[in-house]
Amino acid sequence: MEALEFKFSEDNFNRLFPFYILIDTTLKIKSFGKSIAKICPEIQNSFSFVDCFEVSRPRFENPTFNELVLNSNQLTVVKCKKSELSLRGQFELVGDSLLFVGSPWFNSMNEVVEKKLTLHDFALHDPLLDLLHVLNNQENISNELKELLTTINNQKNKLKKDKEELNRLSLVASSNENGIVFTEPDGKIFWCNESYIKHSGYSKEEILGKTPIEIGFIEETDRGELKKMTSSFFKGQPFDVELKHGRKDGSNFWAKTKGQPILNPDGQVLQFFAMIEDISLKKRYDESLQIEKEKYRSIIANMNLGLLEVDKNDVITLANQSFTEISGYTSDELIGKKAADLLLTNDSRETVKSKEVLREEGKTDSYEVKVIDKSGKNRNWLISGAPNYDINGKVVGSIGIHLDITEQKEQEEQLYLLSLIAEKNINAVIISDADGKIEWANKSFLDMSGYQMEEILGKKPGHLLQGKETNPDTVNYMKDAIAKGLPFNCEVVNYSKHGKKYWVSIQGQALYNKNGEIVKYFAIEENVTKKKELEQQREFLVESLAKSNKELEDYAAIVSHDLKSPLRSIHSLISWIKEDNDKELNEQTTQYLSMIEGKVEKMDHLIEGILTYAKIDKVDVVCEKVNTQEIIQNIINIIHIPSHISVTITNVLPIIDADRFRVQQLFQNIISNAVNYIDKPIGIVEVSCSEDSKHFIFSIKDNGPGIAKENQEKIFKIFQSLEKSEKSTGLGLSIVKKIVDNYNGKIWIESENGKGTTFFIQLNK
Repeated sequence: MEALEFKFSEDNFNRLFPFYILIDTTLKIKSFGKSIAKICPEIQNSFSFVDCFEVSRPRFENPTFNELVLNSNQLTVVKCKKSELSLRGQFELVGDSLLFVGSPWFNSMNEVVEKKLTLHDFALHDPLLDLLHVLNNQENISNELKELLTTINNQKNKLKKDKEELNRLSLVASSNENGIVFTEPDGKIFWCNESYIKHSGYSKEEILGKTPIEIGFIEETDRGELKKMTSSFFKGQPFDVELKHGRKDGSNFWAKTKGQPILNPDGQVLQFFAMIEDISLKKRYDESLQIEKEKYRSIIANMNLGLLEVDKNDVITLANQSFTEISGYTSDELIGKKAADLLLTNDSRETVKSKEVLREEGKTDSYEVKVIDKSGKNRNWLISGAPNYDINGKVVGSIGIHLDITEQKEQEEQLYLLSLIAEKNINAVIISDADGKIEWANKSFLDMSGYQMEEILGKKPGHLLQGKETNPDTVNYMKDAIAKGLPFNCEVVNYSKHGKKYWVSIQGQALYNKNGEIVKYFAIEENVTKKKELEQQREFLVESLAKSNKELEDYAAIVSHDLKSPLRSIHSLISWIKEDNDKELNEQTTQYLSMIEGKVEKMDHLIEGILTYAKIDKVDVVCEKVNTQEIIQNIINIIHIPSHISVTITNVLPIIDADRFRVQQLFQNIISNAVNYIDKPIGIVEVSCSEDSKHFIFSIKDNGPGIAKENQEKIFKIFQSLEKSEKSTGLGLSIVKKIVDNYNGKIWIESENGKGTTFFIQLNK
């Protein structure tokens, strides 16, 4: 008996789940059930789900797609905002969309009547039908029976058509010249056509119940293609592979195997369909053709001249390595593009166009054109063009051999331009012979050095310009580079004719003839005296600043030690007084001593805070992978949190690159600050994080007293505390701000008096 497969159309689905809502990943409504419109008349496709509905169980203020996915497979109550009518049901992930299926939740029969709902607005399996049965009369029941009878007849006709379609498909598969097999989800064949029996050499009885791999696998089978096929099969995905397939007699053939899963409406694999085509002849032809192509490509690739093939529409069909080198384009960037559009100048287009007539006549010739390479540079090419023929002797395009003659064409022009540029250059330019003696210098050199042209000709630059403060190592570097014919680039102290010291940045280069022999040297000198003076001033300032910072750090450490030592002594003395005079001290004296202890402890915390604040950007920090989820959970566990206050992490926090101790300081100060100042009977602190392509944005939200706008900038300043507190030193948020600044981050707050505060911290990824 052949297996039957049922698929639901939108109408079928509406009958089963008339109160469904389908939303995409942005929470836009893609589709909804026919009965939803009655209870929520404002709903339309593409409307925002959260604008029309609210999720009241479980409670979400502003649900995201991922939050709804995480709460699928459980009872969910959704309320229509306008009508305030609730739907009970559940969310289910379907592909990349989220489906809500439910039914109305009525508190009385009056609501059913008010919404003008009828029997047809509910799924037949919905238990709420019991309520509607009370309202339905005999006429409605009669209409329902008629509708049901029509549905049964339609389903009967559909089954008949499906069976006829299956018979037709079976006939096509049986008569197909390619092998066709159907397998179970475990890969075992349960049907194959005669062509597959013929290709494999096995009988149908030997094939059925086995997998295609058991039938066709041989030693020559490509493991990579086989893995590709099996991997796609077990994932329920289509595949298209080429591999060798064995026959019963020990021979084999090349098989192109295409597979396709057959899925049920839930997306589960019911069966697998595969077509096996014998491509052995094509493979042998392709291999022979490939051998010939490789010979041809080898000849072309090894040519020293650029070769380009174009068709009759000037579309590039082939370019060798030499052509890619002279044009600057890769082969992939050339193939399929029009040569004229890619390379030719407007003047050259007319020249090349005139050659097309010659190619049609089977004539060859040579000509020069101006082109623009990939970098945008103008080049001059000499092209030897010839017609390109197909196997029938028909002209199908052109073949051109290309030689870059840009250097030859531009040599004279370059020499003229170089001499003009050298003369007019604001920097000094000198040219020396092979022995390093000056042959020529421009006006800028003469002005900078103070010499006349006749005074420098035949002299070596070093003998004229170097003096007592010229660095010998720099001089040796230049001499060594000149001796080896290498370019050099350095800064050196020179002296003018009148003994004035100045700094120059020198770039030098040897010039060679065609035989690779050095014939001249040239150098360009830039006066950088002012720049060097500024650098020296900057170095002096940096050293002075570093020295001042070190002195301040040493001073802070000394002051801290000197201040903490008497504080500890005072604290100890007070403890001894209280212990020794426990029974003699009256209540007020004991209270005064406790207040002194508190003040001493606060002073100790204040000194420690000042040291921490001073060292934040002085101490070398370690950059490591820091799990902020773990850090903040540890903070929640170690700080004192009163029983009426809860601190929670609302989503998964990221791993960032930072110093673990600094991150601990950052979040502990903010969370402790939030806990300490909450004034509500039930305190709430919520920590969460969002991100974009460049940043992590943490938020710490509390329901405390809030901060007025005029005070929101003050809280990050040192020693600023908006409320007097025995626990506050006025340094906590200053330390936070300094840590965030140290990481080039941002920190800001959103707050309103009496309504709590949210701290936002933006850190770079």
